[in-house]
Amino acid sequence: MTGPVVAPPRTPSGRRGRWLLVVAVAWAVALGFLAYLSVRNDPPTVRDQRTTGEARPLVDRAVGELAIAAGSDAVLSIAGYEVTTGCRITPIRSGETLERDVTIYTGQTDGPALLDRIADRLPRSYGATVRHGQEHDTLRADAGEFVAIRGGVTAPGVVIVTVGTGCRPPAPLGVEAPAPTDEDRRIADRMLVALGGTLDGVRVAEAPCPTGGTVRTVIASGSRSGAGKPLGEVLVPIFGSAQAGPPLVDTTDRYAYRGDEAMVAVDAGAEGALDTTLTTPC
Repeated sequence: MTGPVVAPPRTPSGRRGRWLLVVAVAWAVALGFLAYLSVRNDPPTVRDQRTTGEARPLVDRAVGELAIAAGSDAVLSIAGYEVTTGCRITPIRSGETLERDVTIYTGQTDGPALLDRIADRLPRSYGATVRHGQEHDTLRADAGEFVAIRGGVTAPGVVIVTVGTGCRPPAPLGVEAPAPTDEDRRIADRMLVALGGTLDGVRVAEAPCPTGGTVRTVIASGSRSGAGKPLGEVLVPIFGSAQAGPPLVDTTDRYAYRGDEAMVAVDAGAEGALDTTLTTPC
């Protein structure tokens, strides 16, 4: 006795199969077109949608905003572009980060209050917040498109804030670091020699100010042997005018003050290293 005969499954007709193929292709084309429009026109929803080169203008803008937010009662210096490779966007995809530092000097005990003032003066869209603790006082903000602002008090009277892109696809920044002028080199050499050191190099960093103009820092690096003269005793006469007020920072290894037209800071690090900055504010 045989069982019931089971009919084989029906297969689509040739016309129906072709129709399904057309629908599938059309759907794939539509998804691809929508994805293209999203990448071209929509704000990024993940960090790796924008390269470091595309994020660079936002980093520059945030540096300018910080220069304004620091106010006229502080001394600041800005750093150039620091690109670091080797980070991972995904487990199989490498990238790079772009960062710029803004160092701000204030009274020895005024660092936490300076963070509060900066947060209040930054654009509201940045959503800046400050956290005060027994050991750390920190600032956090978002400049848009996943460009982060992070910083805090690193020493008495010293605040360092970093603007960074996080790990992104690498790309040319689309801008070259400004070259120091002959006058920049002359002043830098004069400062280092007066401090008892020798000049190793000069570089320049700039950023656009939101109110117009440019904040510009000339960074002179060098070294010296021995303690040398007190930093303030050397620096103030170099620029041909009395300082606008008492120095904001005046210690054995660090000095910062605002002159009539520029802000000056010196960091005499370990092993004789000397880093001096001369900043023209916004």
